[in-house]
Amino acid sequence: MAQPEPIVKRSTACSQGVAGAVDRLSALPDGVIHTVLSFLPAPEVVRTCLLSRRWRSLWRSVPRINLDMKDFGISMVTIRDGALEEKWARFEDFATNLLLFHDNTSSLGEFRLSSHIYNQRHVDRWIRRGIEYCPSLLKILIYPCFKLPPIVGSNFCHLKTLYLRNADLGSHFTGLLCSTCPVIEDLELGNCEFSGNSSQRITSSTLKKLVLDSCENDTGYPLLITVPSLANLCLMYGCYQSCISLCKMDSLVKAEIYVAEYEATLPQHSQRELLCSLYNVTSLTLLGFQVEAMPNEKSDKFPIFRNMRTLELHSCFLDDYELYEKLEALGSFLQSAPCLEKLILKYCMFYRFSDSEWDIERKNITLHCQDGKTFQCPKLKLIEVIYNHDNDHQLIELLWSLGRSLPDASIKLKKIEEFLA
Repeated sequence: MAQPEPIVKRSTACSQGVAGAVDRLSALPDGVIHTVLSFLPAPEVVRTCLLSRRWRSLWRSVPRINLDMKDFGISMVTIRDGALEEKWARFEDFATNLLLFHDNTSSLGEFRLSSHIYNQRHVDRWIRRGIEYCPSLLKILIYPCFKLPPIVGSNFCHLKTLYLRNADLGSHFTGLLCSTCPVIEDLELGNCEFSGNSSQRITSSTLKKLVLDSCENDTGYPLLITVPSLANLCLMYGCYQSCISLCKMDSLVKAEIYVAEYEATLPQHSQRELLCSLYNVTSLTLLGFQVEAMPNEKSDKFPIFRNMRTLELHSCFLDDYELYEKLEALGSFLQSAPCLEKLILKYCMFYRFSDSEWDIERKNITLHCQDGKTFQCPKLKLIEVIYNHDNDHQLIELLWSLGRSLPDASIKLKKIEEFLA
């Protein structure tokens, strides 16, 4: 099979050179040139073989392979027009030949593949071939969905960063991560599905960052996450009706938990259990949490968040409780964070688009003076209230209530002019 064909022909300038010019770039060591080439799209890297005899084979040993259908003019638009066949054929030939002729005598630094599935057989072969190079970074974005193929464990001995989107992880993903990725530090799964007839777990002694973005657990069992070295956790939406269980989170520093406010993607008792697992964080961001997810008299004992310094609540407490009840729930949480210094309330307590801009009713302001308790949060110095809709009566009542409940903190009101957060 022939080597990948360059897309453009060799120019006269490249073939003859410029009179008197010195080719300093070609004089650089291979390692430096490889680093430069790593920043170029794959077709551009292969084109460099036309520059001179010195460059003829350099593309074969570049430590980064990035196969992206967009480099061949393929997008969601062209998928629906008549030019797809020709463009995909070029992409297919190029990717197949590049992976075939790339030097396999050393491990690959990065392998990236971004493609819409047009030929399942070819895409599976590319994934397998890329993994055989034992990359330290593996990033696969396939649309709409693909099955992660069975993989030889030794191919992951150098893997530090794994990013998968739209993958059906099957039942073997657990074993893959636990036993075959001894140095992995960064794992991001986007729109992936945990499937099979048994519980799935993410277990690693080296993982430091974990992102689960819009994933789904269809096993009927809780998703178990045991990562004692984890420092950064982000759970964004997804469907976990059978809950998520976090274990051994002693090293966790920063956590972001986003739940959809319009559907029960994670039951409220599970939200509360999730919060209890985050007791070591210094920074916590919650989106979509409601009153029932907070600690209360009926709930189990809530842990003390002794290290927490910053708490951001985004679109929280939007349920039908009265304001004083929402503040009671907030206060109970704050009392579990004795070292909290900054509280951010972004679009919280009342819906930002409850009225049209031209239909806001300027109500008389009634400040409720309930005998609410003053919450003990001695180090809290700043409360930042972020809003983008002028519901004056609600904002003033909120500020009044916060001032009475947390009298030692300064309150900063900030309006953001945007339609959506």
